[in-house]
Amino acid sequence: MHIMESAKFKELDDRAYNTFLNSLSGAKPAFLIGSGMGDDENVAIFNSITHLGANPPLLGFVQRPTSVERHTYQNILKYGYYSFNLISGDMYQKGHQTSARYAKGRSEFKEVGLTALYRSDINCPFVEESPLHIALELFDDIKIKSNNTHLIIGKVLSVSKVELKNEKPTDLDFESLNGVNVSGLSDYYSVEKLSSLAYAKDK
Repeated sequence: MHIMESAKFKELDDRAYNTFLNSLSGAKPAFLIGSGMGDDENVAIFNSITHLGANPPLLGFVQRPTSVERHTYQNILKYGYYSFNLISGDMYQKGHQTSARYAKGRSEFKEVGLTALYRSDINCPFVEESPLHIALELFDDIKIKSNNTHLIIGKVLSVSKVELKNEKPTDLDFESLNGVNVSGLSDYYSVEKLSSLAYAKDK
């Protein structure tokens, strides 16, 4: 087994260093976060979505340091609502392109060829092409002092997904939804379900 000590990390060039460290936690579901309205309309890719609790229903994501403009973060603070939209294998290339640094006022939806979908009951866009939409309301914003990132916590308001044959509305089969996972900044993986195991109990 090859051991790479942390002192060696800095010998990597900037791109290799960032790719390596961003990949350490493995491939995770890729989502587009929709936020803002009008001239503030924004959509951006994130792979740090995590479950935080069921009562109340909370999901979180990590926001990078706000030492530069972060349109998603600014919109969430301004409007209080945002959406998580699962990236499917049919749209991951467009989803990836949202990571480009577009100037404020330029909608990533229009720039990458995705469709903004609005509902009358919530002030944020959804991605029409996505098979799974999660509407959230800002619940908490926790600054992580160790590296000046933020843990953004949202309360789940609603979940909507494409209709699949023989599925209940509550079934979330990410293989059937054609969801993709992303590792690091640019490596995408398809999702294959291995099995559904019974609830684990002490024998």
